[in-house]
Amino acid sequence: MADSKSDSIMGGHFATKPLDNPLWQYACQVYAQAGVETALLKLQDEQGADINLILQALWLASEGRAWTRACIPNDYGKWMTEQVLPLRQMRRSMKTDWPQQEDFRQQVKKLELKAEQYALAMLFIRSDYEQKESGCMTLENLGILGQEMNILPEHFDRLIELVQ
Repeated sequence: MADSKSDSIMGGHFATKPLDNPLWQYACQVYAQAGVETALLKLQDEQGADINLILQALWLASEGRAWTRACIPNDYGKWMTEQVLPLRQMRRSMKTDWPQQEDFRQQVKKLELKAEQYALAMLFIRSDYEQKESGCMTLENLGILGQEMNILPEHFDRLIELVQ
């Protein structure tokens, strides 16, 4: 039995879809490519980009599908704000404020990654609604996403070089 409204919301998202979905697999594969992690973290730290949304847009492009604002579930922002970002902040602050607690920081890092996996699962489920288009959509998807996140297209140039 769920002990809160958010538990039942999350349970509804994942009742039929596994966490290990094609978007998660794509994200792991792309993130592991040389230079991609650095490029994504630079976008996140310097431009305020949401890496999960970038990975969703790239994955949809690889599938020949367009990214639109409708690809973001209504409760995605709440999940990021209440679950992922606090874990990220804790992990980052521990690196400088509590360096002697590296084992605990690594556990927080694992929790943060699991929370990101849930976020990508939410995005994957929502992505099921987008129809196939023809041709590569990478530039188009990142252009639309960039407008949504107030990021100029040229900030995606290095990432595009790496994933194409």
